[in-house]
Amino acid sequence: MERDTLPLDTPIQKLRLVDFQVDSDTPCQNIIKRLEDDNELCGVVVVRGNQVLGMMTRRVLLEWVLSRPYGLDVFLKRPISSMVEFHAADFLLLPGECTIAEAAAQAFQRPEETIYDPVVVQMDREVFQLLDVPVLLVAQADAQLAAQKQLQAQQEQMQRVVLALEQERNRGLRYSRDLERQKAEILSQNLELDMERESAQLRLDELARLNEKILEISSLLSKQGRSTFAATFEGVQAMRNLASEMSRSSQELSQELKDINTITELIVEVAGYIRLLSFNAAVEANRSSGAVSGFGAIAQEIRKLAGRTTEASNQIRSLADRIQRKSLESVEAAQSSVQVVQSLSERAQKAQTALEELQQLLNQTSSPRS
Repeated sequence: MERDTLPLDTPIQKLRLVDFQVDSDTPCQNIIKRLEDDNELCGVVVVRGNQVLGMMTRRVLLEWVLSRPYGLDVFLKRPISSMVEFHAADFLLLPGECTIAEAAAQAFQRPEETIYDPVVVQMDREVFQLLDVPVLLVAQADAQLAAQKQLQAQQEQMQRVVLALEQERNRGLRYSRDLERQKAEILSQNLELDMERESAQLRLDELARLNEKILEISSLLSKQGRSTFAATFEGVQAMRNLASEMSRSSQELSQELKDINTITELIVEVAGYIRLLSFNAAVEANRSSGAVSGFGAIAQEIRKLAGRTTEASNQIRSLADRIQRKSLESVEAAQSSVQVVQSLSERAQKAQTALEELQQLLNQTSSPRS
C-alpha cells in the first residue's frame, strides 16, 4: 500500500505516533507486560499531573530487566517513577505543531547515544505521545523525495518556462527584426511619398502654368475668333448680297433680251411688209411702163432699206442670242456662287459653335483652379 507523502512543513502531530502515556505510580510490571505484548511500542511516557517526569525507551526497559534477573521481582512491583529516577536520561520534548523538518533537525542534533530515542510530542496540555525516529526518518525521506520530485517538476517546468521564454525572446527578436524591416520599408515608402508629393507639386505647378496658358489662349481665341468670325460673316453676307444682286440683274437682263427679241421680230415683220410693199410697187411700175420710173426708184430704195433692216435684224438677233447665253452663264455662276456662299456660311456657323464649345470647356477646365 502506497504511503501518503506529506510535505516537510507538516506538523509532527499528523504523523503515526505511539500513544503510551502512564502515570508515575503505574507498576513497572504492567509496563513491561504491555511492551512484551505490543512490539510496536517504542517506549513509554511517564507523567505526573501535567508534567513529564521522563521517557523510557523499549530498548532500555527490556535490556535493564533482562540484565538484572535477581532484582526483577523487586523492580516489577515498584512504580515506574522509581525506574525513571534510577535511570534518569535526557529526552526531547516537542510541541505537536512542530514541523517534520524542525523535528528532524532537533532530533539529529542529540548525542549519539540518544539520537535514535523516540521524541516526546505534546499533543495537549496533559496529553503526550511518542514519535519513533524511524517514522520521522521515513516521513522526512518521503517529504524530501516529494520535495525533490516537486523541485524536479519545478525545474522541468522552469526549463519549459525558460524554453518558452527563449522562444518568446526569439519571437520577440523576429518581431523586432520584422519591425525594423517594416520601419525601413515605411521610411522608404515615406521617401517615395515625399518624392511623389514633390512630383505631384511640380505637376500641379505645371498644370497651373498650362491653365494660365489655356486662359490666355481662350481669351485670345475668344477675342480674335469672334472678330474673325464676325468679319467672315460680314464678307459672306456681302458675297451673298452680291450674288443675289447678280442673279437679279441677270434675270432683268434676260427679260430685256426677251424684249429685244420681240422688237427684232417686229422689225423682221416690218421688213417683210416693206419687202412686200416694194414688190407691189415694182409690179405697178412695170404696168405703167416708164411713166412711173420715179416710183420704181423709190421701190428700189425701199428694197435696199428692207434688206439692210433684215441684215440689222439678223445682227440684233445674233447679238441677243450671245447676250442671252452670257446671261444664262451669269445666272448659273451666280446660283453656284450663292450655293458656295451658303456652304461657307454654314461652315462658319459650325466653326463658331465649335469655338463657343471650346470656350466653355476651357472655362470649365480653369474654374477648379480659380
